[in-house]
Amino acid sequence: MREMEALHNNYQLIEKAIKYIDTHFKEQPSIDVIAERIGMSKYHFIRVFKEYVGVTPKQFLHSVTLNYAKEHIKESRSILDSSLDIGLSSVSRLHELFVNLIGVTPKEWREKGKDVTITYGFGLTPFGQALIAYTDKGICYLGFIDQNQEAIFKRFNELWENANLVHDDAKAQTYLENIFINNKKYTLLVKGTNLQVNVWKALLNLPNGVIATYQDIANYIEKPNAVRAVASAIGKNHIGYLIPCHRVIAKSGAMSGYRWGIERKKILIAYESTNKENHTEFRTATHEDITDVCSFLLAFSPDVKQHKRNYLGIVSHAIQNPSTQGVYLALYEHKIVAVLLANSSISLLSEEKIALLDAMIVDKASCNNTIKRSFLKYITDSCMKKGYHKVIVLEKEMSASKLYESLGHETLYEGN
Repeated sequence: MREMEALHNNYQLIEKAIKYIDTHFKEQPSIDVIAERIGMSKYHFIRVFKEYVGVTPKQFLHSVTLNYAKEHIKESRSILDSSLDIGLSSVSRLHELFVNLIGVTPKEWREKGKDVTITYGFGLTPFGQALIAYTDKGICYLGFIDQNQEAIFKRFNELWENANLVHDDAKAQTYLENIFINNKKYTLLVKGTNLQVNVWKALLNLPNGVIATYQDIANYIEKPNAVRAVASAIGKNHIGYLIPCHRVIAKSGAMSGYRWGIERKKILIAYESTNKENHTEFRTATHEDITDVCSFLLAFSPDVKQHKRNYLGIVSHAIQNPSTQGVYLALYEHKIVAVLLANSSISLLSEEKIALLDAMIVDKASCNNTIKRSFLKYITDSCMKKGYHKVIVLEKEMSASKLYESLGHETLYEGN
């Protein structure tokens, strides 16, 4: 939650800066002036901006100009054309790997959610406050809020006006953290016409960092003359971010027509554009990862049958006891390439919390030194944010033979 609050606060400052830039664009305000306007020092503003968006304020300004957008459209169109030629390749389905989309039944459509229980709530995201709602079938609404909470709720309520609504902000925040921090996969329950659903599916197939025009999407669903209908369908998307309607812009390159704010759209596009080559993800393992983590570890074991149960017990216990242990994962293109177990201890001298990082178990074929260094930094930063006074690395990397030898009994490592 602390990490989400920090991202949310940074977003508010950056949004304020972008609004000022948009309003005073003709004056070409300097970084000093912008920083002063939002109440930050120049260098702190640049640092926070780059940490959040991935580029400096000057680079960001370049990325949202019409000329840049026009160039980016040409680049994106070649990717889209290639995707059509080869039939929705794995590259073009990067976003869909995280999201499954199903439509409501005809009965649910007619009755606007009658007899359907929907839990909803408000919470923080790295891109502002949001309303999220979900059923036992999946997420059915995600909308960002900018001093218009009542209007956003009304829009959601109109979509599902006959549903049984349950308000739970705590559960909503958990969902939002799973989406924006843990990159957890969810099913989406959408309510729309056949055309609208097909348009939303097309948006899911836009790779991270790619932008498209309304005409591109119309061509993509093989309805080149239905540009207005496509634009209308994109405007009616009721699950923001997960169905990435922010990636569609006007043919001129203008970034208009985003129901959750043009500033937010610009931040999302700039952020994704600068991070499109980064397919590496770091996160803590959840209960749903147990099988995949065990399968990864078993690849290092010479005797699979003998150690399958041991791995299952060790990993399950660590994941189920987050206050004393944690399993961290490094994924490259959604595949586990490194695993590290962290244990909690207490210093006898200071009585402060200490994190002990066990050996990093890596797939050497997929995990290079850059990923390993970044993974270790992510884990260290995560431990410090959780209140650990010290982080001690017991062993940087474990070989397959040592993993096999250490399994099932305690092993003492000397600190490096």
